Amino acid sequence: MRCRFRISAYDDAWFAALGVARPDTLERAVPKRKAEYLAARYLCKLLLEARGLPPGVGSGQHRQPLWPAGWTGAITHSDETAMVALAPSEGGLMLGMDLERWMSDKTAGNVRTGILVDGEDEALVGPWPFPRALTLAFSAKESLFKALYPTVGEYFDFDAAEMVRVDWDRGRFSIRLRKTLAPGLEAGRAFVGGFYLQDGQVLTLIRASF
Repeated sequence: MRCRFRISAYDDAWFAALGVARPDTLERAVPKRKAEYLAARYLCKLLLEARGLPPGVGSGQHRQPLWPAGWTGAITHSDETAMVALAPSEGGLMLGMDLERWMSDKTAGNVRTGILVDGEDEALVGPWPFPRALTLAFSAKESLFKALYPTVGEYFDFDAAEMVRVDWDRGRFSIRLRKTLAPGLEAGRAFVGGFYLQDGQVLTLIRASF
């Protein structure tokens, strides 16, 4: 499920109006953060209610979403767009999704070494300008993090994985772990994801089984 929202129209009263609980951690947050949270959690509420599930999605110690038992999902927001995915967690399903607006040339130059490992940029050679290819790699690694975090239980950096291949025509990519993160998530394990272009942004999605 996807929605657009306007930060300029945000008001604290919208939480009660939309039936979304506002956590204490947002008390001193800026309107942008509150609006993003509200929009995403409202989509969660709609998806869960449509399936007859409790509508609330809690937040863990590191702000990760806590889904109802037997379900998993992913949340992302960027540039006044929020998106949420929900699926049964049977079979150890892992789901990660990330939406990013394109990096500028300057930003790409500044963050390149923090995102890519040596030689990884070779997998990004293709029809896209490098800043857009780097945005794709950044988003793919964010999706991988969101998919694996519930199993790993701790943060891991961008150098824990590397882009292996991009199928520019089909909108698919392969990404591989460089480090062992948990039993079953050993170095060398590869994941296949998809990417989609939406309103000047790139959306990546990884769906895998543990």
